[in-house]
Amino acid sequence: MMSADNRAMWERPGINMRRHDALMGALPAIYEQVHLGQKGRPQQRFFCDFVVSEIHGLRVKELVDHKDKGGKVFGTFCVYVPEEIIVAAGGIAVGLCGGADFSVPTGEQILPRNLCALIKSAVGFKVGNICPYFQVADLIPWRDDV
Repeated sequence: MMSADNRAMWERPGINMRRHDALMGALPAIYEQVHLGQKGRPQQRFFCDFVVSEIHGLRVKELVDHKDKGGKVFGTFCVYVPEEIIVAAGGIAVGLCGGADFSVPTGEQILPRNLCALIKSAVGFKVGNICPYFQVADLIPWRDDV
């Protein structure tokens, strides 16, 4: 269940709460199916389970607090931007995910249907105001030379 504190925090950067609620409603079942249901899964993975349970909570709060103090947040994909450069600039790097089909239809509203699904998903998360990490990021360096 989402706390009222998180909802207020998510609303600040303009999150579309209806769409975010739909995403958050789907994530627990997906996580349970993909991770918790694995045969022989080590019990020591509880820390990972905690991190996932707070995926749009504690980390987003850390980023929002950093921005409130005048810091910048850089959204990155994979290893395209060396984190050391971001830290040296007084920023925080946050990994972004575009690997969910959930936001592809939103991305397809402005991108060609035959474009890579990862790109359409990432753009959909940003323009659909769905994911707090995309909304909190001050800069998302896109690579168009890959």
